[in-house]
Amino acid sequence: MKQAILYIAALLVVVFLLAAGTTLDVKTIHALPKAMFQFDSSSMNNVIWIELRMPRLLLALLTGSALGLSGYLMQVLVRNPLADPYVLGSSAGASLFAAVFYIWLAPGFASLSVLLVLTFAGAFGTNIVSLFLSTVNGRIVPYRMILVGIAISSLAIALLSLMLYTSGADQSWKNIIFWTFGSFQTASWEKVAVMAGIVSALILLSMLFFNAFQIMELGEENANRIGVPVQRYRIVLLLLSSMLTGAAVSMVGPIGFIGLIMPHMVRILFNYRQTRAFILVLCYLSGVFLMICEMLSSQLFPPQGIPAGILMSLIGVPFFLYLLLKTSDKNI
Repeated sequence: MKQAILYIAALLVVVFLLAAGTTLDVKTIHALPKAMFQFDSSSMNNVIWIELRMPRLLLALLTGSALGLSGYLMQVLVRNPLADPYVLGSSAGASLFAAVFYIWLAPGFASLSVLLVLTFAGAFGTNIVSLFLSTVNGRIVPYRMILVGIAISSLAIALLSLMLYTSGADQSWKNIIFWTFGSFQTASWEKVAVMAGIVSALILLSMLFFNAFQIMELGEENANRIGVPVQRYRIVLLLLSSMLTGAAVSMVGPIGFIGLIMPHMVRILFNYRQTRAFILVLCYLSGVFLMICEMLSSQLFPPQGIPAGILMSLIGVPFFLYLLLKTSDKNI
């Protein structure tokens, strides 16, 4: 575990240095670390780094951790390697409720806490509906859950489009459209602080229940035989994954496929699947991966760049198709 953490920490430092080096006006590499953490209001580049670039990178780190962990929890829930908040529809459900917040709520009720509650409700409600429609004779049918998730995503996107169409083409309409692409442009230190608290708490809870989750991956019959209350832990999985997805969507909009890609990457690169270290490495690597995507997306098509969600979709869709072709029918 220590070796893996060191590798990822080194990668994190490199990403931060590259991002800072392309923003700050420093003459030598030795002056870069000091300039990264010293606020200088007289330097426009320093202000841009402290107030804009650093919050975006840190929020990407936290959002990636949330989505990577949420994807793993969903894969445990349905025992399917193709499970992901984006694929199963919870991300779309959270986005729909977030759109209600942005379009219809009065300014007096428009707070970050209200947005978090709504996105959690959207993600959790979508997960409950998917679970209900995918259960046959008391058992989850994994392929049905994926199909139901696709259907719910399509419905949520249609309702979201209808809400946007009927709300009028003003500036808020344009902002919501951009938000649905999955963007870090609205990142702030407030969002970083809130997200850090939520993600840290949910990581600790996931580690607390990790042994039970490992047993559930063996199948319902084996879990029941060992004495694990499957129904109770299903609810735990739903709650944890919904809170992680809702928090991520509320901050940056829907970003797909992190939860699909990263659990597989960690299993391939590191042999920590049977220990709690798996969750730490998964969250850490997922966050760094999304940081890299955010940094790359901000450099593409200057000066504005493109939303990170678009870049993630370009990466994630081929990976999803690869897994779909590789996974045998009995595991879908």
